[in-house]
Amino acid sequence: MQRKPRWTWLIAFTLLGTLAAVGLSFLVHYLLFFGDDFNPYQRSLVAALVLPILIAAPLLAYIGQASEQLRRVKRERNFSAAHDPSTEVFNGDMFTTLVERRRSATVSEAGRTFGALLIVEAENTRDISIDYGFNWGEESMRQIASVIRANVRRSDVVGRLSSNEFGVFLPGATVEQARDVGERIRNAVAKAPFTAQGETVELSLDIGGVIFEDQIEFRGLMRIASEQLEKARQGEAGGFRLSALNALESEENGQSRE
Repeated sequence: MQRKPRWTWLIAFTLLGTLAAVGLSFLVHYLLFFGDDFNPYQRSLVAALVLPILIAAPLLAYIGQASEQLRRVKRERNFSAAHDPSTEVFNGDMFTTLVERRRSATVSEAGRTFGALLIVEAENTRDISIDYGFNWGEESMRQIASVIRANVRRSDVVGRLSSNEFGVFLPGATVEQARDVGERIRNAVAKAPFTAQGETVELSLDIGGVIFEDQIEFRGLMRIASEQLEKARQGEAGGFRLSALNALESEENGQSRE
């Protein structure tokens, strides 16, 4: 059965609503003007009060409800467009946009932008998906995302970059602060119990990151952080490596405190 166009429903609703308002107005006037209980002035006053209440109040209530529903749908649509549907952190596109904005807004006293970018990779999420099913793999990513959010500031940006990777941008963070955040995340994930189909599975992370104190594009930051992540995968520095970049030097600071 073919659905009627929305404009057809709108026209019908408008016509029926108008007819109902006219009929209600006739009824009120009939009851008032064909009785002997009120004089003409009182009848006019009662009609002026009753008709707006009977007609406008339901109409305004309906309009208000429809407007609130429209705003809610718009908020949900905007949220869905900017966030990963599974973990509810920012998706890759929005993460990139926010990092570019906040990177430019974080300026040191020397006039340079500074902060840190971390790539957090779940080591065994893919194995969990293979052994227990895709939904359990996503559940492990949701748990990791929750841990990450609990260990960063409100001003920090967390986004999902791929099926098993998150990006964490720490505007204004120093080397020590970025390393502390990364270690807290790794330790918290390792300690948090995760159960798939009744079996306990230990979650673990590799983290690669870059500390910057100069103008550098997002792609450059991602490239350096990805290089550090690859070294972390190979077991260097206990699975967590940072590369510190500034205008004067480029050196690696990848020692883990495990």
